[in-house]
Amino acid sequence: MEEIVNVKSQLKISLPIAFESLINILMTLVDTLVISIVGTKELAALGAMTVILNIMQMSIQTINVSNNTLVAKSLGEKNLDKLKLVTGNSLILTLVISIFTLILIFLIQPIFPPLFNVDTISTTYLTIRLFGFIQSSIVTVLSGHQRTIGNQKNILYLRIFAVILNLILDIITVHYGYGIIGVAMVTVFIDTILAIYLCIYSRKNVKIRFVNEYFKDILKLFKWNFVERIASRVDNFIFNLIVARMGNLEYSVHVILLQIANVYESFIQGYGDGITISIGIASGKNDKNYMSKVKTVAKKLINYSSIILPFVILGISIVIMNISLKEPELQKIFLTVLPLFLIGCYITMSATYYFAILRGLRDFKFLAKRNIISSIIKIVVATILSFTPLGIVGVWIGYLVYGIMQKVLSKRRYENISIESE
Repeated sequence: MEEIVNVKSQLKISLPIAFESLINILMTLVDTLVISIVGTKELAALGAMTVILNIMQMSIQTINVSNNTLVAKSLGEKNLDKLKLVTGNSLILTLVISIFTLILIFLIQPIFPPLFNVDTISTTYLTIRLFGFIQSSIVTVLSGHQRTIGNQKNILYLRIFAVILNLILDIITVHYGYGIIGVAMVTVFIDTILAIYLCIYSRKNVKIRFVNEYFKDILKLFKWNFVERIASRVDNFIFNLIVARMGNLEYSVHVILLQIANVYESFIQGYGDGITISIGIASGKNDKNYMSKVKTVAKKLINYSSIILPFVILGISIVIMNISLKEPELQKIFLTVLPLFLIGCYITMSATYYFAILRGLRDFKFLAKRNIISSIIKIVVATILSFTPLGIVGVWIGYLVYGIMQKVLSKRRYENISIESE
């Protein structure tokens, strides 16, 4: 499969990863939809703590992306022993960072309810989720490893099982009155099951043994990838704070929009990860002709997907609105923001071609600088417009500007690299 480069072969890599990423984020969306039935107080609390959990996951996702690019390069080099040890060293780093993150969040969690203007039940929810953070981190790295070495379908089936089990258990716990606390316990339970399974499943293709050279390679990529992600997480944190202080109606709508955005962004990320893997393998082969074929196929796939995806997200958005936002005032706010939201979906999908290639080439230093610039612009625009009559619409204009800046800067960098390589 590595030697054949066409649309079909790339789809075999990208689609399972995209759907697996989509199903993974559906775990959070299921929690949101179930809690939205309980009440807006609980929904706001869940939304606020999801922001914190996403920030916690930032460093683990950074390790995962760094690891995947190095594993893909090792595949291209046909160095299987290095492949196993790279992921083993990534797991060592994952455990160290997970423990540090847990201690930090546990100490500062009392400040979150007043900061987000949400009920104190949010801290109880977060405390329970902390018990599953290490398991979740292990799942992130090992599932990324398995996807990169070609086991995309197996990981996809595992995620399907998890999201179905999550939905069933969430409904049961809410039905029996456990509410947001029961939902948190279900998530920890499922993360634990997945971690145990993946540790057993990966034992033949992962070696946990410290190798200084490989550990340094991971840290080198981790540094700039971390800066890239922290810029995005910080601006999302501020983005949420701006809307949270507008009131529960606006913030409830905002939470639903962000959850839908997480769905399509996860699908796009997974789709792009497939391209990143192919680019990483091509860089390991050091074959310009092979690289050119991969890029051509990727461009074609992204062009088609950019047209289709916004229409799919429109249908999903309308369905979710009718389930979660039954009050006419909430639906009015939702529909006002929706056009900007869909344009942002198109921009993100169309820009993925450049994002994926730059990650596959391990150009994390540029990606970090790009995120810092675009995040600053996003926050400035969103903050200024939030004080105008536009309100929440103005905040989401900031989101749209962010996407445009990311695409423009990434395209320019890609073109410069292409010129240099020639």
